Amino acid sequence: VRVGAGAYICGEETSMLESLEGKRGTVRAKPPIPAIEGLFGRPTVVNNVLTLATVPVVLADGAKAYQELGVERSRGTQVFQLGGNIAHGGIVETAFGITLRELVEDYGGGTHSGRPVRTVQVGGPLGAYLPTTMFDLPMDYEAFAAAGAMVGHGGLVVFDDSVDMAAQARFAMEFCAEESCGKCTPCRVGSVRGVEVIDKIVAGEHRDENLALLEDLCDLMTDGSLCAMGGLTPMPVRSAIAHFPDDFLGGRRSLEIHPVTTTGVRTEGTA
Repeated sequence: VRVGAGAYICGEETSMLESLEGKRGTVRAKPPIPAIEGLFGRPTVVNNVLTLATVPVVLADGAKAYQELGVERSRGTQVFQLGGNIAHGGIVETAFGITLRELVEDYGGGTHSGRPVRTVQVGGPLGAYLPTTMFDLPMDYEAFAAAGAMVGHGGLVVFDDSVDMAAQARFAMEFCAEESCGKCTPCRVGSVRGVEVIDKIVAGEHRDENLALLEDLCDLMTDGSLCAMGGLTPMPVRSAIAHFPDDFLGGRRSLEIHPVTTTGVRTEGTA
């Protein structure tokens, strides 16, 4: 078991293999896939730790017992991490099929601030933002994919009604700009352009045209990026726009802005 080499991108399997070889963590083009040509050019199988953690349970109780847990094609259990503005943070391991509402309200106890929950980001920093109207969605891969979201690694970040969703959409693009390995243009440059376009939208500058431009940019990043870093960055952006369009009218904007460059490094000062 290896820990990622201090960079978010090293969670991607080929980037991790590069770092294990003593190189900078950059994504490899696929094919060839690691199972054909992986670590030091040898066939390599890369598994998530969550996958390896299920092996003892399957060996101890049998495949049938494991199959009985979960729903549809999402079988077994998932470790969900409850974080953000939540009364009782921590981890919950339960079978797939539990609803988002049960996790946030029953296990998490609602928000730490005591204010109403407004949204939960599911699946990590590149996961979709889901409004309370979708909290009865079962936690399984197929249901989330159909809803334009992802279970991902099971991380849940809770936000109360004071959150600025335009700022959260901007954060997704800024996060990608800072964490990108820089190998492919859609991710490296697209994320920086995304920050700029969102700033223009919130400022009221040709809002309709820039919203259309942001949608085109999201399409390019989704279809043209080498890995999920750039490919999934549009997910939180699109979900924020779809479920919380009023926040892009500039009413909630209050966060300090940090310009980013095409290298993903913040420039000095603030704007």
